[in-house]
Amino acid sequence: MKTALYRKYRPTSFDGVIGQDVIVTTLTNQIKKGVVSHAYLFTGSRGTGKTSCAKIFARAINCKTPINGSPCGECEVCKALASPSNLDIVEMDAASNNGVDKIRDLRESVGYLPSAGKYKVYIIDEVHMLSGSAFNALLKTLEEPPAHVVFILCTTEVHKLPATILSRCMRFDFRLVPTDKLFALVKDIFEKEGVTADDKAIMHIAKLGEGSVRDTLSVADRCKSASDNLTYELVLEITGSGSNEDTAALMEAVIDSDVGGVIKKAEQMAAEGRSVSRISRDLTVYARDLMLYMTSGESGQSAESVARMAITAKKTDIGFLVRLVRTIGGADAEIRYSTAPRIALESALLSLCTPSLATDSTAAGANAQSSAPTDTSQPYPAAQSNNTPQSDIAPQPEIKNKTAPVAKPAAVPDFEKPNGRTDEKALEVLGRIRRTLRTSGFLRLFGEYGALPDDRVRIVGDKFVVYVDDGSYLVFNEPDNFAAVRSVVESCGYTLVIEKLKSGIDPLEQIIKSVQGLEITVIKK
Repeated sequence: MKTALYRKYRPTSFDGVIGQDVIVTTLTNQIKKGVVSHAYLFTGSRGTGKTSCAKIFARAINCKTPINGSPCGECEVCKALASPSNLDIVEMDAASNNGVDKIRDLRESVGYLPSAGKYKVYIIDEVHMLSGSAFNALLKTLEEPPAHVVFILCTTEVHKLPATILSRCMRFDFRLVPTDKLFALVKDIFEKEGVTADDKAIMHIAKLGEGSVRDTLSVADRCKSASDNLTYELVLEITGSGSNEDTAALMEAVIDSDVGGVIKKAEQMAAEGRSVSRISRDLTVYARDLMLYMTSGESGQSAESVARMAITAKKTDIGFLVRLVRTIGGADAEIRYSTAPRIALESALLSLCTPSLATDSTAAGANAQSSAPTDTSQPYPAAQSNNTPQSDIAPQPEIKNKTAPVAKPAAVPDFEKPNGRTDEKALEVLGRIRRTLRTSGFLRLFGEYGALPDDRVRIVGDKFVVYVDDGSYLVFNEPDNFAAVRSVVESCGYTLVIEKLKSGIDPLEQIIKSVQGLEITVIKK
């Protein structure tokens, strides 16, 4: 039976691990100093070396004569651990053994001493799949295991682990492997396997891996099975991916508002076997590379691609490329579930070519582009779900003994646009304010903004205007509150203005209206 490349070339020492230099250095230093923790957590994207490092580390801490922190492979302990009958290194797949009974069995087995080495190592892969009761059963053992036991937990979804587990482990975050290192790895393996391939073909394989060593070698294995003499064109055909030139041509057609060119090019790429999701993704990545080139002069592309990119960059700007990325991203769900995904993609691209064809979401993006500041070094952040924490908000400034800008009473504005929609750009800023206030301690002010009707905010030029009634005006315009909100608004490129409405409602009637439905008796004298 043929052995897959990613299994055949799995590293057996830390010297063969690529792209994780800091982690390798830390682990090897622990082995050299003889300082081993009782529990480790390896987390990161798939195929970045978590399980491989766990296996190497498990053998290294038991090896009698480790070489630069890696197992020697020659001593009797290394040979014993290499045997399939070895019981000192226990690998457990939590995806298929996630019940509490399995963990109870594990707890009973930790009491047995290792038979060959110094430590008994338990490697639990995909540990996030354990049930809640299984985590609870593991907790005490993980906190205070016997001196001869080491746990190594591996997961791709660390956010699903309980905090009680995280706090008991030494955590290592595995990063995606750079493309140039994947290129060197594939080139070396092809030389060992007797496969001839030009550098452009190998680079395309490395890019398809998207930072995952296993994914990269799986693509390389598929190409190797097709031919021992690989060209760039053959790799494109084998993988069903399009060339960078096709993506560049489609991008140019969109930028030039060439409706016919967009349809023809998308149809051609689909006819060549390129999936619609791949087309949309490649177009998004190319837009990102183009923005990188326009802002820093770098792109990660070949010399000929950079020359074409330089011509394309003169035809567009950052604002249009951001709108393109958002438009394609907004159409992803429709593309995924549509019975005609290519038409869904073409419609999204044509909405960029012809503004009159824009959907509501595309129109919103266009409005955002026209109303946002022209400083492209800080693009306006898209609104997110209220459940998403905001960690990039600037700290709230403290303003003491200062008077907030005094706003003059304003008449009730016409809150509805002619098309019946409220100011969508202003709603994005309002959502950002709400999320920030909710997590920054301004609970009273968050309550005010949470209850503020969405149609009471407007963007007028470079001003973010909040219209409030008499009852809330003092809360909104209080100096500390004003400073807290102003920092958020200014981070979006706008100036905060609080306007008091002339509601014409009697204050007593307003109080009576606010307590309706409560068990309160109001006596009007």
